Amino acid sequence: MLVFNRDKAELEAEFRNPGIPETGLSVEELKAGLLRLAGRKKDGSRAVVKAEAFSYLLDNMRIGVSARDLFVTLGVWGRKPFDDAILPGWKQELFDGALREAAARARTLSDNGTVAFHFDFWHSVPDWDAILSLGFSGLLSRAEAAEKRFMERAGNTMTAENRDFFASVRLEYEAVQRLMNRICACAEQTGCLPETVTALRHLRDGAPATLYECMLQIWLYYQLSEYADCIQTRSFGNLDRVLYPYYVRDLESGEFTRDDIRAVFRNFMCRVSAMNYYFGHPFYFGGTNPDGSSAVNELSHLILDEYGKLGIYDPKLQIKVAGNTPRDFLDKALKLIRSGRNSIVFVGEPCIRKAMLAAGYSEEEARTADIKGCYEYAVRGKAVETCPCVLGLPEIVDKTLRAGDVFRNFDDFLQSCLRRLEESCDDCIEVSNEFERYLDAVDPAPLFSGACASALEKGVDGYAKGSVYNNSNLWLMGPASAANALAMIRKYVYETQTVTLDEFRKALDADWKGCEPLLQQIRNDPDKFGNDRDMPDNLMRLLVETAAARINGRRNSRGGRYTTALHSADRFLTWGQVSPATADGRRRGEEFSKNVSVQPGSNRSGVTAMIRSVLKLNPAHFMADFPLDVMLAPSAVSGEDGLDAMRALLMTYLLRGGHAIHFNIFSTETLKEAQTHPERYADLQVRVCGWNVLWNNLSRREQDSYLIQAAANEREA
Repeated sequence: MLVFNRDKAELEAEFRNPGIPETGLSVEELKAGLLRLAGRKKDGSRAVVKAEAFSYLLDNMRIGVSARDLFVTLGVWGRKPFDDAILPGWKQELFDGALREAAARARTLSDNGTVAFHFDFWHSVPDWDAILSLGFSGLLSRAEAAEKRFMERAGNTMTAENRDFFASVRLEYEAVQRLMNRICACAEQTGCLPETVTALRHLRDGAPATLYECMLQIWLYYQLSEYADCIQTRSFGNLDRVLYPYYVRDLESGEFTRDDIRAVFRNFMCRVSAMNYYFGHPFYFGGTNPDGSSAVNELSHLILDEYGKLGIYDPKLQIKVAGNTPRDFLDKALKLIRSGRNSIVFVGEPCIRKAMLAAGYSEEEARTADIKGCYEYAVRGKAVETCPCVLGLPEIVDKTLRAGDVFRNFDDFLQSCLRRLEESCDDCIEVSNEFERYLDAVDPAPLFSGACASALEKGVDGYAKGSVYNNSNLWLMGPASAANALAMIRKYVYETQTVTLDEFRKALDADWKGCEPLLQQIRNDPDKFGNDRDMPDNLMRLLVETAAARINGRRNSRGGRYTTALHSADRFLTWGQVSPATADGRRRGEEFSKNVSVQPGSNRSGVTAMIRSVLKLNPAHFMADFPLDVMLAPSAVSGEDGLDAMRALLMTYLLRGGHAIHFNIFSTETLKEAQTHPERYADLQVRVCGWNVLWNNLSRREQDSYLIQAAANEREA
C-alpha cells in the first residue's frame, strides 16, 4: 500500500534544505565547484560546459528519500546553482560584446517606461509523451541513434555546433543515468517503501509502467529541468489524459488501488505546494478525443477531488472546455471556486481551434494543443514559444498626450497614438530579435533538447531554434487602461470641451490634486471598456488590433514568427506602482488593468455587459493569451440557481470564442474583515492574474483594489 504522511510544514523545511547531508555537497559547495569548472572551461563550447556543469551537479548534489514520502528530493530543489554561478557571467559577456548595442537600446526603451525585455526560458513544455514512453534511458538511446544518423547524413558538413549539441545531450542523459543509480542505492539503504524502490529501479532501467512511476518520472524530470538545467517546465502536462491508461491497467491488474492513486496525487500536489512558487505550477484537464468525445474521465474527478480536500493553491489547475465537457466535472470545479479553492482557469477549445487554424496549424495540432504557464497554449511536443518583450499600452497614450503636439481634433490625436504604437511594436521586435539570436549562448538546453525529436533531427538546441515551431510572443499590458484613457480624452477634451489638452496634462502632473471634481467625474464615467458602450469598446478594438496587425506573422530570429498576447503577468501591478497618473482617472501608483479585463471599479453595467465588450474583440488575433478575470459577488452565485448562472456565464464566454476565464468570488464584508483581522484569514486565496496568492501576502494597496472591484460587483448585482 502506498503511504504519504508528511505535512506541508515538513515539506517546506525540506525545500529550504533539500537532501540528506551525507549524500552530497551543500548548494554553496556546489556553486563553488561550478565556478571552478567555468574558470577551467572559459573558452569551451557553452553547450558542452552547460552539460558538464549539469553533470557535476548530478554527481555531487544531495538526494533525499523517505519511507513516508512517495517522491524523491534532489539537492538543488528550490536552488539554481548554475543560474547563480555561471549564467550571470555568460549574460554579461554578451551585453559587453555581441549585444552591446541591442542592450543599450533595450535600456533606453525600458527607461522610458513602455517596455521590458527578457531572455525567456520560462514558457515552454517538454514532450511529456516522449519522456513517459521512452524514460530517461530510452531518451539517451534515441539521442545516440539520432547522432549516428545525423553524422551519416551530414558527413563533412557536420559543424562544431552540431557536434557540441549531441555531445551535450549525451553528457546530460548519461549524468541522469548515474543519478538514478545513486537514488536507487539511497532508497534501498534508507528503508523506502518496496513500491518506491521497485519504481525507481524501473525508471533507472526503462520507461514507467504504472501511474505512480509516471508521476515519479514527471517529478524527477521537472526537478532536473527547473533547478539543475534552469529551463522552466511550464506544465506538468495533460495528466488525466496521459495517465488514464496507466490508471485503468493499475486497477485491473491489482497493482494499485484507488486509495493508492489518491495518495500519489496528494503527495505530488503537496510537494508542488511546498515550493511556494509565486506564479504557480500548472497541469491541465480534459480536451477532446479523436472521436469528438471529452477526454475528461474518472481519473479527472479523482484528481480534482483530492485537490479540493487539500486547500492549496499550487499547483494551479487548467481545464480545457468545449461543448462536450461533462457538466458534472464543470460543476465540481465551479463549486470548488465558490468555496475559495479558486486556483482554476477555464480555457476554451473553440478559441484555440479558431486561432490555430487561422495561423496555419492543422486540426490535429489544434485539438491536442498543450495548455501551459498561466493559460497560454501551443502545439504539443513541438513548440517553444518565448515572451522576449512586454509592451505597456497606457504609456503609449500618455506619451502621445505629453508630446506637446497640437491636435486639431480627436482623430488627429488617435492617429498619432496609433503611429506611436506601431513604432513601439517595431522597436520591440527589432530588439527582441537581437536578444533571441543568443538564447543558446545564454542558457543551452540539452535536457530539453534530448526530449525534442525535431532538435535531434536538426542537430541544434531544442529550446533556442530546434523545435518545429519556434515562435515569440509579444505581450501587451494594460489595454483597457489605455482604451479608457483615449475615451476620456475624446470625451472631456474634444466632445464636451470640459478641459483643454494642456489642462489635462497639468492635472496628471499634479496627480489630480486640485482637480478632484474632474477626477470623480472621470472615475464614475460609464464610457469605459467593459460596459458594452460602443465608443470605448471600439477604441479598445482599434488599439489592440493595430498592435496585432503590426506584430502577428513577423519573422523572429529563431526561424519562427511573432504572435500577440493581451497578457499582463504582474506588470499591471509593478508598472502601476511606479507610473504617474493617467487620463483614465488612475492616480499615481495605482494598478493598471490586467489581461483583457476591465480597470478595477470601472465596470458599471455588470458581468454580462463586460463579456459583450470583451467579445467585440477577436480572440483569434491574440494567439496564446486572451484571458478574462471576473469577480463575482457571493450572492450572485449561491445555491443551485447561482451555480447554473455561473456555468452559463462560463459557457457563454468560452463557446462564443473567449479564450480563458477565471473567477474571484468575494464580498466587501469578507475582504474588510480580512484586512482588519488578517490572523482569521490565513488561508484566504486571491486570484491575481494567472496564479493565486494568499490575501495576507498582498500589500494594502493591492487589497484595496480588490475591495473596489467587490464593491462595484455588489453595486451592480
